[in-house]
Amino acid sequence: MAPGYKEESYLILQPGSYRTLVKLGLEDPLGLPSHSIESKVYRKKSNIESSNDNNSEPDFYSITPVEGYEEIYPIVAGRIKDVKGLQFFIKSIITSLITKNENGINPSNSDITSFESINLLLVQSSTRWNPFSIESIINYLFESINLNSISLVPIELCSMFSYGSISNALIIDIGYEKSEILPIIDYQLYSPSKKVIDKGGSSINQNLIKLLPKFNNDQIEILKKSSIFECLSEEDAKKSFYGMEGLIENLDSINNNEDEDDDLDGIEKDDGILDIATIVTSEKSTRELLDETNKKLKKKGEQEKKKKNSELESNNFYDFDGNLLTVGKERFQGCNELIDQLVFNIYHSLNKIPDLKKRQDCYDNIIITGQTSKIKGFKEKIIFHLFNNYIVLTDNKLLQPQSQFRNDVRTVDDSTISQVPRHLKLVPKIEYFSEWKKNGFEDCSFLGAQILSKQVFNSNSELCLTRDNYNENGPMTIWNICL
Repeated sequence: MAPGYKEESYLILQPGSYRTLVKLGLEDPLGLPSHSIESKVYRKKSNIESSNDNNSEPDFYSITPVEGYEEIYPIVAGRIKDVKGLQFFIKSIITSLITKNENGINPSNSDITSFESINLLLVQSSTRWNPFSIESIINYLFESINLNSISLVPIELCSMFSYGSISNALIIDIGYEKSEILPIIDYQLYSPSKKVIDKGGSSINQNLIKLLPKFNNDQIEILKKSSIFECLSEEDAKKSFYGMEGLIENLDSINNNEDEDDDLDGIEKDDGILDIATIVTSEKSTRELLDETNKKLKKKGEQEKKKKNSELESNNFYDFDGNLLTVGKERFQGCNELIDQLVFNIYHSLNKIPDLKKRQDCYDNIIITGQTSKIKGFKEKIIFHLFNNYIVLTDNKLLQPQSQFRNDVRTVDDSTISQVPRHLKLVPKIEYFSEWKKNGFEDCSFLGAQILSKQVFNSNSELCLTRDNYNENGPMTIWNICL
């Protein structure tokens, strides 16, 4: 391996609309990002006009709040809205990684102490990045930061490589404000099938706000990320406290969750609390009555704990202030609009692949990424709705999912394919990356970027743009890199 291409010098950077994943130096086994940073900077208000000047230095930006500066996100819904702001943001990250903690980012454990030693793999987190912005970033990184080499890799390829080398696959990346659907055919992005939906995790928040108007935005976000928020299978929905009909999402009908008074007939209330008449008329002592009631309450609590989330009328979670909040059936709602849009566009995206065998391969190698996909049952519900809406049935073998949410629907002989999809499947998670297995594969693109960096940055590689090549041919040379 040539000097300057040591693995401790590999910098993986994945800038997104709301957060940027970072890691300097590889480890064995490949681990999680070392930093997850909010993708924002502060820009001087009076210099907004001059920020479009490609030759100006971004000296009117700050990484921390300053009087007279406004908070901006350089990337919005996948589009680079402020190139200079993004350049400054990247420079601030790299500076903080190789120097003392100047910008609130913990320094890396790497021994790298200069920009000239860094080999940057930049993950293009959206197909919405325009070529001019990309070339401007490449120009800045070489001219102003003087990096050693740079490679630009689409997030879809990174996601695919995190699961192994798959020649044909479908990547579904769910962001906060948008989702992107793009097949990979013969290891290449198949652009004619690209679909971008202006819906993502924020769509779920908006629906939940309509359903739970008393909750603020932070509480809605905490609920969405909590263990009690989930997408129920058809089977679990039927067995749930509310049943299938009770879980139909009607955003125009707001449930205010106002509890009715308990019926006071009988010896005690439904919740086991004694009424005064029981104490007065009973021959037992108050202590005995209270002991009996406490035993009933304890037994009831144990029974509630044994019930699945779907079988409970309501469940609880805590907000940032430590308040205990109760939510009813809304914890199973809010996702259908996004899922319906994804399923519709997945089908129409793959319909543009003329080779039916490769189209079917994509249905058999579905990879869903993004933090929203972490919601329990979310991925499985996409698969179920794809199956329910678009699977091709045969006369002699009627396909039925072995379970509404099982990922093993593959029972038809494909010796002669005339229509697809005949079956579909999520790609199984890789087992041997222990940290990723424990924390989840929602950011698998970052793992794939680390895997790719080992191939990209080597002495004979043509998959990265070196400083010498840049000096000779300019930033447009980035398009000659074939990944």
